[in-house]
Amino acid sequence: MLYRRIERRFQEKGFSTAQFSSFDSLLGRPLHEYLNGYFFKDLSDHLNLFMYLPKTPFIWHLTSGEYRGFDCYLLIYKWSKDRLFTLKSVYLEKRERALMNKQTDLANDDSAKAQNEKELIRHQLRELRDFRQKIDELLAEGYNPILDDGVGKNIAPLQKKGMLAYEVLNAGQLKKYLEADW
Repeated sequence: MLYRRIERRFQEKGFSTAQFSSFDSLLGRPLHEYLNGYFFKDLSDHLNLFMYLPKTPFIWHLTSGEYRGFDCYLLIYKWSKDRLFTLKSVYLEKRERALMNKQTDLANDDSAKAQNEKELIRHQLRELRDFRQKIDELLAEGYNPILDDGVGKNIAPLQKKGMLAYEVLNAGQLKKYLEADW
């Protein structure tokens, strides 16, 4: 999703597809693999400005699950309860509608490729429902991210619900931040 958005921005700026795909050779791997596997995960793991605090990324990769029904990247400096509502009511709704439209388009196609895509969409729609339920649970539990509380306290509830693409906090840190009362 992010990959396509970046590609679209490059095309809007007048860059060709060939120029955009040259990033793959420069990075030594496909751009989406670099962003997901290196930039947002490995690189953020190495951001440890304070020696005795856990490595806490300022860009978070939220995902609905293994079928990638929904993925988004959040900047902690923009994260709030209102953004969580927007995520649910705008972005999840748009993604669900797009998947349902695609499912409708494929309804009369019995090819093997279409069957595989229908199955993937079915899994993705289930993930979206589960993801939405996790957001509802967070809100019902009183989740209200406050930047001054720190990354650990704000990200712990998301990790506990399995909403992150990878674990940021180890078990001890997770417990500590879930129980923190500051």
